[in-house]
Amino acid sequence: MILENELIKLRAVEPQDSEMMWLVESDSEQWIQNGMSAPLSRQNLLDYALSYDADPLRAGQIRLIIENKSDNSIIGIVDLFEISPIHRHAFIGIYTMPDLRRKGYALEALKLSEEYAFKLLNIHHIAAKIMADNQPSQRLFKKAGYIFRGEIPDWFLSGSEYKTLSIYSKLIKT
Repeated sequence: MILENELIKLRAVEPQDSEMMWLVESDSEQWIQNGMSAPLSRQNLLDYALSYDADPLRAGQIRLIIENKSDNSIIGIVDLFEISPIHRHAFIGIYTMPDLRRKGYALEALKLSEEYAFKLLNIHHIAAKIMADNQPSQRLFKKAGYIFRGEIPDWFLSGSEYKTLSIYSKLIKT
């Protein structure tokens, strides 16, 4: 499966992506953002790529690789997770390589992911869990039309400091 526009394409995870996923998952500054408490090993991620379940309704999630359409270089990852076909909702998360941020790639990846979720997975509501102090992510989701829905104070513990979780979502009327 490949979803694309003029700038980027989203594609399924391949075994050769395991090294790039390891770099992303090893970014300790992002652990609090994605709920991790320890890094995954290269073998964990290779096993994931080799056993990748491409049926998001059965698996409850899908990871897509964001590629630059002009040179096929990897820009980042977008995840749809906690997919509920019954309630027609899902969460979305996105990671862009640090040197490729603020170039419009993440916004384009969100648009393609939403199109996929709404049209092919029959999702009605997509939400993002964002740390309240993650201003770049909040700006991205606001720019993409997501609405701030509320906060959960002291949701994540980072070192000795509690962090507030903000929820942004986008509702598609059918």
